[in-house]
Amino acid sequence: MIAGMDWKRFHEATLIEVTTDWASGNIRARVRLSEESGRDVELQVAGFTILHCPRKRPWGPSVSINEVRVSGIQDGRHRIEIEVQSGDVIEKEG
Repeated sequence: MIAGMDWKRFHEATLIEVTTDWASGNIRARVRLSEESGRDVELQVAGFTILHCPRKRPWGPSVSINEVRVSGIQDGRHRIEIEVQSGDVIEKEG
């Protein structure tokens, strides 16, 4: 999923929800790519080790995504950052 993804298509998408399954260590972020399509997609991280999910809204309230950034860390794990247009950055590592 990470390798060939066009992360730019998430700009202006709507962040619907972020959920965790503590026992399995899975995180899901449900996103609506565009209002016209009504199509929801899920970004999933299996076996997460870090989740940082602030909702301080320093730029004001928003549910739209500004940018998704993905970087490799070590041992095949990835860090995914979802920057919301509120100024909050949701960080998931796994």
